[in-house]
Amino acid sequence: MQRGFTLVELVALIAIAGILAAVVAPRFFSAATFNARGFADQTAVFLRYAQKLAVARHGQVHVQAGADTLSLCSSATSPCPTGQELSGPDGTTPYQVAAPSGVGLSVTGGDFAFDAHGRPSGGRVLTISGDTGLTLTVEAETGYVH
Repeated sequence: MQRGFTLVELVALIAIAGILAAVVAPRFFSAATFNARGFADQTAVFLRYAQKLAVARHGQVHVQAGADTLSLCSSATSPCPTGQELSGPDGTTPYQVAAPSGVGLSVTGGDFAFDAHGRPSGGRVLTISGDTGLTLTVEAETGYVH
């Protein structure tokens, strides 16, 4: 008794694998997907830093939403007045994150602030759009970002 695959079975298997690779690979390796996910992670880190900075400063830190950017300010005035911009963990001033090309950002409810206890002025939902939609939520009571 011989075991194995026939030539016809091997060719059919290779053809099916090729068709699947042609359909799935562009979706799996899309740069926009990785850019959107990377920006969502960067934005979550940015918001957590803003919360921790408010606690460390014993005062409010305002998160200002611009056109596809977020920045930190010690004033509620938008745009942030010169001298009121806050520095990032690496010392860059103003500390902000900007969406890469092909990725959009919108904040439901607009600008908000974290108080000295790390609580936000209100819950917010940040929507990051690319070829897939991602959302980040800032919980109203605790400021938890997820």
